[in-house]
Amino acid sequence: MSANWKSVKEDLDWSLNQGDDVKGRTELRDAFSKGDAKEMAHVIEAYKMGQRDNHKIANLTRCAHEDDKRLYNIGRKLIELKAS
Repeated sequence: MSANWKSVKEDLDWSLNQGDDVKGRTELRDAFSKGDAKEMAHVIEAYKMGQRDNHKIANLTRCAHEDDKRLYNIGRKLIELKAS
């Protein structure tokens, strides 16, 4: 199964901005704020804190495996930071 980039962007937007009372939101924002795609392990762990859907977690992991820098920059843009 290939990575679904549109879905991961929507899911990250929900976790970072749209969802109400999302567990792990602060940790997820902190991981994206570091400015280095090497923080992807922290991103995945923080995402798991607030996301219960295993399909969405698996898709995030596939995207990270396929192109971690692209995924990291999507998250940074969603919290209005420049791409790294």
